[in-house]
Amino acid sequence: MKKNINSQKGQLPLISVIIPTRNRYQDLAECLESLEKQAYPQNKIEAIVIDNGSTDGTPKLLAQKFPTVKLVSLPQNIGFAPALNLGGKISQGKYLLITNDDVVFDKNYIQELTKLLESNAQIGIAHGKMFFKNSAKVATPGFKLTPFLGYHPYPYHDLDTTCECDVATGGNMFIRKKLFDQLGGFDEDFFFCGEDYDFCFQAKRLGFKIFYHPKALCWHGFLQSGKPPGLNQDALFAHYKGKFRYMVKNATLLQILAFFPVQIVVGPFYSYFKFGHKTFLPIVKAFIWNLTHLRETLTARKKILKKIYDY
Repeated sequence: MKKNINSQKGQLPLISVIIPTRNRYQDLAECLESLEKQAYPQNKIEAIVIDNGSTDGTPKLLAQKFPTVKLVSLPQNIGFAPALNLGGKISQGKYLLITNDDVVFDKNYIQELTKLLESNAQIGIAHGKMFFKNSAKVATPGFKLTPFLGYHPYPYHDLDTTCECDVATGGNMFIRKKLFDQLGGFDEDFFFCGEDYDFCFQAKRLGFKIFYHPKALCWHGFLQSGKPPGLNQDALFAHYKGKFRYMVKNATLLQILAFFPVQIVVGPFYSYFKFGHKTFLPIVKAFIWNLTHLRETLTARKKILKKIYDY
């Protein structure tokens, strides 16, 4: 018989919500307000904000309006993945909700995903249905991955059915703390872009399942653009840098040999004529960056394989 989470409120697990932020107090406030409106008991939600060197007064405003939030103020931006790991180390919850500061959650979000993970110990990661903020358009459904195209996702057709998938994206990840600890958190060398795909890949190597749950709703601002980041050169560079590193770290030799010619030769033409994106320079920069950091990535590849097979 499945557990009835509503009938065991005294035994509900603690949920730690980890939110990196930088100079985005208004968005952060909306995110925290949505957490305060959760149907899940407030004394079972631990909000942890990692401030990556904000200069807009975020720490002071946060302390005034959200005094129960655990705040870690950093003097500079250490990156998204390192901030998540810092939050994970001080968290006390059985589950971690990894999110962005411009995400707003439906009141049943935490309750729905807690039910799902409590019902099956093999589920290590889950995520809900994410929409673009102020829109009815789904931004991140349950994703499959195409191994020969890196972390190039494509959605399942049925967006209203709970199902197993390949990846949960970083603004919408509900993780067992046990799994987080086993993997040692996120790979910090991704800095920004790719750490979520990499984490999910390693989780599946350990035998955990990843699930998409359409009843857990949330809305993502995507830096207020109304679309995923990727149209400016810096964002494109971060995207391809992470994507190339993900492949070198995780793919088979055959996948790598198929991947790079397609990405470097075909990719820029496809992106420009299909979407109008000018990706050639970011791709070249990302390729050069990965060449100069090849030794570090191969070391990370060996390290994670040793960790996986030691468990």
